[in-house]
Amino acid sequence: MKKSMLTICAVAVMLSACIKDFGGHVESVKKSKIAFKIGGLNHNVGDPNVGFPTEPIKNFIVQLTIIAYNTEDGAEITRQTQLSSSPTFGQITLDLPNGTYNFVAIGSNSEFGINQFYDADKDKPVYLHYADANFQYWQPTQFFLDKFYKTSDTFFAKKVGVTINNNQTMEMIMERIVGLLNVVVTDLPNYLVDLQNDYTAYKIDTQTAYNPMENDFGSAIRYSQNGPISFYIIRTHVPVGLRIRYGSTEKYIEVNVPKNKRITLTGQFATMTFTSSVE
Repeated sequence: MKKSMLTICAVAVMLSACIKDFGGHVESVKKSKIAFKIGGLNHNVGDPNVGFPTEPIKNFIVQLTIIAYNTEDGAEITRQTQLSSSPTFGQITLDLPNGTYNFVAIGSNSEFGINQFYDADKDKPVYLHYADANFQYWQPTQFFLDKFYKTSDTFFAKKVGVTINNNQTMEMIMERIVGLLNVVVTDLPNYLVDLQNDYTAYKIDTQTAYNPMENDFGSAIRYSQNGPISFYIIRTHVPVGLRIRYGSTEKYIEVNVPKNKRITLTGQFATMTFTSSVE
């Protein structure tokens, strides 16, 4: 019995040595540090999105999110989000295993979620593959059909199929993905304009806006007595609707607002004759 126990112990020691020997040859995954330089931001809708701003980027946006996806299978690998209250706002570095990635950068003057919209769930991140991923302006209600108007100046950039095998700084030139609509009614002293059916979300892969405002509780109403009426529009590929109201009379008109264009709609309420100018 004693001899058997000694034999078992000897075998155990040999196995342990083998595991240790093989284990000592496991190579660690090589990673690279990817820093980002954000460009293309500017203050004026209609200006080209080129170069790098000389001002702090907090002067242009309140949130910046950068996401890395695996190009091969579309899985989200990592993301970082910063708000303008951070002393290091705009200084984002990702540690990534060497490989091939799709990089996405989103910046806006409205805070937004990635793959989610209910602001009470900000601490519960949702991860989707690249083909399904989106960003959505945060909403105060969890109900899918209650979407408030939240659009503000918003920028987007992506680079697809980037091979990473060393430390580097990646330049991301942000493109403005919203337009600006101004409304002027010349034959009324006071009036209100209620924006209809702007969208609240944006698909990362196809770069198209979707999800219309629903039950928005007057979030997109503007009054002329409060100053010039303007709306940022993310629904840039199809028309948006406007309800113009004076007293109890309401009339409806539609207008196209392309991205990074300033559209001024000017006309008369009595005849509903309007012209639009593009800047």
